Amino acid sequence: MEIKYKWIFSLILSTNVLINLDHGIIPAATQQIEASLNLSAEELGYLGSLVYAGISLVGLFGGKLFIHFNAKLIVSISYIGMLGSLLMFPQHYKSSWLFYLSRFLTGCAQAPMMIYFPVWVDNFGGESKTIWLTILQGVIPLGIFVGYVLSSVISNIWTWQLAFYAQVALLIPCAIFFILFVRTKDFEIKRARRSKIDKKSVNPDDVGASMLSVSSHKSYWHMMGELYSIKLWLCCTIVISILYFIVTGIQFWMTDYMIIEMHQNQKTVNIVFAVVSITAPVFGCITGGLIAQKLGGYERTKSLYICVIYCFICCLSAAPVPFTEIFWFGALCVWFLLFFGGAIVPPLMGIMLSSVPKHLKAFANSNTTMFQNLFGFLPAPSIYGFLLERYNAKVAIFTLMYYSFFGLLFMFLAVYVKKQEIKNRKNNPTSVINRTESVLEDEENFNITDRVLQYGDMPLSVSLAQHIDDQIPNYEYEGTKEQEQE
Repeated sequence: MEIKYKWIFSLILSTNVLINLDHGIIPAATQQIEASLNLSAEELGYLGSLVYAGISLVGLFGGKLFIHFNAKLIVSISYIGMLGSLLMFPQHYKSSWLFYLSRFLTGCAQAPMMIYFPVWVDNFGGESKTIWLTILQGVIPLGIFVGYVLSSVISNIWTWQLAFYAQVALLIPCAIFFILFVRTKDFEIKRARRSKIDKKSVNPDDVGASMLSVSSHKSYWHMMGELYSIKLWLCCTIVISILYFIVTGIQFWMTDYMIIEMHQNQKTVNIVFAVVSITAPVFGCITGGLIAQKLGGYERTKSLYICVIYCFICCLSAAPVPFTEIFWFGALCVWFLLFFGGAIVPPLMGIMLSSVPKHLKAFANSNTTMFQNLFGFLPAPSIYGFLLERYNAKVAIFTLMYYSFFGLLFMFLAVYVKKQEIKNRKNNPTSVINRTESVLEDEENFNITDRVLQYGDMPLSVSLAQHIDDQIPNYEYEGTKEQEQE
């Protein structure tokens, strides 16, 4: 691999860290921001949600932009838009709608980078692209963590506005280097992908029946109907959206809650919550993936059972939080909640991807991402802020924490659906689907570039896809193996 691609990846990696700093800056300084900008808790919640609204809106057509326009031009505009919106937010305005606009524009500017960076790695990463993709996605929570720490330090010594100016100052060199020194030919994707498919052990005749060619002859609404009739996929999608709702609410509001309701000083809360928010989900995600692999892969019913256990422990961890004023006990409960919430993600994503037919996988992944944005990330800050303003913090935190029990309910429903599928296979052997071939044999199904450009899918958890084949070591499925395990 040429050294220039390594330098470009380093630039992309640095940018991916820096564009996520503001997601940590605001939660670390909610009280100062409310006081400085004369915002209510409800208005601050709307600010948190509008970033995800911008990401979701651009995600609807973002993939198509890279088909019709130059990729470097789009990302260059994203850099400029990101810098402008970040500079716009910490100013003083008489009307709150300008604060809303700035955060919405931040989400709009961030989205093209979120969409295209994994696509670039997929095309130019060569043999290193799997590890590059994993690192690229892994630095997103790192960026939030760094932003949280940066804001905690700066807001305690100076003013919170300096944290945003620091983010801008760090991002400017990346923007300048990208605009001036990255050549278009080194950044524009290669659209001819047939040669890559021919190198795989896939029959060229089968490529014509792949997801892209099959889906192109089906209407959008027909595919929607087919996808949402898959009950297991739908249950798992709802569960993971509930998880992201709770995690986003915790990330945005927990610092404020611990300071006010648990009567702890801000410096201690900032330090403890920073450690909790980075260690718990990361260790949980790694643990969950390893356990799923040891159990024999995501297709096995055992993986669903272990997800139920994780979800149950999440509920137990969340239940005491609204009723305790003991800071260290509350922090421990949140740590367990985030740990087992992180542990549920790898097996649940694998179950979702393996529950849909091959021609729907990319479409399902795109719908899952949109579902998570609309019902997970986007509403959490604003709903909590609304409840906090109209009622009190106890009602808001109770709603956030006990929402986890709905996730447990849908996990039980997913197990029931899986049991019914197994029962139907026993009673009707002719309906068994032969799944001997690997889910990754159809290169276009899991090809990141094709997913993004055809469906506008923002691969937020795309690093999981490269490991699914390893997590499902043997996909033979004629009904007997599952029956033996039952």
